[in-house]
Amino acid sequence: MMPEMNDDGCSEYHALSRRRFISSGLALGAGGFLGLLDARILFASPGPRAKARSVILLWMRGGQSHIDTWDPKPGVGTGGPFSAIPTAVKDIKISEHLPLIARSFRDISLIRSLTSSEGSHERATYLLHTGYQPTGGFQHASLGSVVTKMKGRVDPNLPPYVTIGGLTWPAGYLGSRFAPFHIPDSNNPAENLGYHDSVDAGRFQGRLALLNKFDESFRKQYRGSAVIEAYADHYQSAYDMMRSKSVEAFNLSLEAQATREMYGVTYFGQGCLLARRLVQAKVRFVEVSLPGWDTHSDNFETIKRLSREMDQGVSALIADLRKQSLLDSTLVLLCSEFGRTPEINANQGRDHYPRVWSAMLAGGGIQGGRVFGESTPGGEEVAKDPCPVGRLHATLCHCLDIESTEMNFAPDGRPIRVVQDKNAKPVHHLLV
Repeated sequence: MMPEMNDDGCSEYHALSRRRFISSGLALGAGGFLGLLDARILFASPGPRAKARSVILLWMRGGQSHIDTWDPKPGVGTGGPFSAIPTAVKDIKISEHLPLIARSFRDISLIRSLTSSEGSHERATYLLHTGYQPTGGFQHASLGSVVTKMKGRVDPNLPPYVTIGGLTWPAGYLGSRFAPFHIPDSNNPAENLGYHDSVDAGRFQGRLALLNKFDESFRKQYRGSAVIEAYADHYQSAYDMMRSKSVEAFNLSLEAQATREMYGVTYFGQGCLLARRLVQAKVRFVEVSLPGWDTHSDNFETIKRLSREMDQGVSALIADLRKQSLLDSTLVLLCSEFGRTPEINANQGRDHYPRVWSAMLAGGGIQGGRVFGESTPGGEEVAKDPCPVGRLHATLCHCLDIESTEMNFAPDGRPIRVVQDKNAKPVHHLLV
């Protein structure tokens, strides 16, 4: 299945949300949920204790320019107008528009040699999220779904995989029980997690019981169907989450106003704060999206604006995870589907460029203050230590104590490795 395209030219998948659970065509009752109350979502048992328990993926949607952020090239013809500033770690410099992140570099490391052959948004986004190149007729699972499958959920009343923002993913061959719970608006993440003002708990229970009664014959006819059981699981999980105190993890109003302002009162900043709350509640995988990096025109003014938003949100997230004693158990990855061309086009923009770009890592399992890989002086090619996407995913797997060559199985029995390249090795230079 290939995704629909959004206004940024990026993949957009339909989400699983509480509203979709309750408003779908299947009518489920509180007393029965298609008679499958005992059919709970089953997750693989967690492996041995690892450095990272959770992952926060900060997705810079559209293709972030490496030259104007993490790998500046001041003074060369392709470098653009931005200068480079020192960070808290000697000899590591980044864009002048990331001063707050620069101060946090004892906790942060960079890969400056990511490389792939995928230069379209759709295919490159698929590759970065799944570790596989798109193939017709088969949908691979995203990294979030794989982590959920391999590590299991911790709180049975919270979704183990949450996406915040535009990108949502099906779970592909793993099945819908491993798909993410999607939050469209980080400023109102608790929407639809409570009863409508006109409905109290008793009336809600009565409605579900009536729906279950109406559905009795359908339930008998299709008992045992994997699709029906999956829907029942979703309804049951949504209902359990509504009734649980754990749902408070989505309530940003419980945070001090000073904390909310520290992250920035932007969509991305509040998404980063919500991600911290969710991993604090032991959610396994959270993705927060910051769109707008598809800078074919007006690259420099756009990146200045986006960098301010990213700088505040990311620096606050790193500092807050450290303050909450969560950084050592939370792997933070910031990346994009590709970089941008060193050449500046006639519209003062940069175009798609998968030959070399950068990613930022911090937290669980990552040694801060290091750089892996190097691009050429103009940022055109990898000059040292190329890092294909498979190595990036193998590094995350290592931090999570997941064996990257381990197999999951499609419904037809086809074995699918966690990482496509069986020879992909973690970037040991960045590991604790």
